[in-house]
Amino acid sequence: MSKKGVVIKYGGSSVATAEKLNQVADRIIRKKEEFKNIVTVVSAMGKKTNELLNLSEEISLNPNKREMDMLLSTGEQITIALLSMALNEKGHKAISLAGWQAGFRTFGHHMKSKVQSVDNELIEKYLEEGYIVIIAGFQGVNAARDITTLGRGGSDTSAVAIAASLEYPCEIYTDVEGIYTVDPRVYKDAKKLDYLSYEETLEMASLGAKVIEPRSVELAWKYNVPIYIALNTNDVEGTHIVKEGKIMEKKNITNLSIMDNILLVNIELNTNNPEIINDVFVKLGNENVNIDIISQNKFSDNKYLVSFTTTLDNREVVSKILREKKLNFDYIENVTKISIIGNAMRTQAGVASRAFEILSQNNVELHQVSTSEISISYVIDNYNVEKVVAVFVEEFNL
Repeated sequence: MSKKGVVIKYGGSSVATAEKLNQVADRIIRKKEEFKNIVTVVSAMGKKTNELLNLSEEISLNPNKREMDMLLSTGEQITIALLSMALNEKGHKAISLAGWQAGFRTFGHHMKSKVQSVDNELIEKYLEEGYIVIIAGFQGVNAARDITTLGRGGSDTSAVAIAASLEYPCEIYTDVEGIYTVDPRVYKDAKKLDYLSYEETLEMASLGAKVIEPRSVELAWKYNVPIYIALNTNDVEGTHIVKEGKIMEKKNITNLSIMDNILLVNIELNTNNPEIINDVFVKLGNENVNIDIISQNKFSDNKYLVSFTTTLDNREVVSKILREKKLNFDYIENVTKISIIGNAMRTQAGVASRAFEILSQNNVELHQVSTSEISISYVIDNYNVEKVVAVFVEEFNL
């Protein structure tokens, strides 16, 4: 007997052409042999979102963000309509729903909204009537009834949110075979991981791994949604993201994550008054600037250095706020954050000392270091990345 249901998500590369859309439709039909109810969440076709962004720049260099959401949401709507047509053409009842029709209620800023709730009444109605439901990821509607988009990786978040509301598992199909110990584009001999815990996956995603969006992992962890990430052809076993207790064997380090396009900001202060930096961070937060590693060093009785990292695309807004505060600051742009991650670091001693020893032996300068219970992150110069990846992979058997 078929299982109750599943939410399947396909990314832009999987639905980039009419031919690929037909291939996805065939895979969905085969999935019906395993699951009674199928909900499919899709992204915009190929580079469609980038095309829309480029088109907007031809009209305005500083477009209204509400109108940008209206524009960008059309990419996913093209995909859902075409995929629904393909399924119907193959003799299977299917219906497409935009985010607002699927019950996505959002809050927050345009182009970076968050999911408030999912009213799945209409989804369940169509499932009960035997439809395959195709939903536009990445979008919803806010309290003002404006269409909003969820930002980078928003379709992953959409898929997991629907899975949580329906109490279904979530399968995410992409152009890679699963989650690897290291990004295979950086290290070609990286190993694929069969199982990961929610916590490790969230740490990886937050620290630069691009396979899945951090918010989607947070939702899955909160609502205990099993996630499976695999190649879109589904002919190779992918990676299962589950509760830690289901993973029988653990390594000290399971992943090496890399985050580039980092901006390291140094602020020189003549006082230790916390109100100054607090005011800076409040203003940055109001502008949706995400701050990562923060450190403070005292050089003398009246000289302090406060440093933090963010992404390069925030450079102009950071500069504007710091200039308004009349603060002395500078940037370091050509840096990358490399993080070693593993749940077993909680109980296994010696990981940090081994990592620092390796970096010292290889004359790698550290601009910043931060730690959590299950990770250690290093901000290093870009030209050292390849060397550091190689030595960490060898040392920690990644």
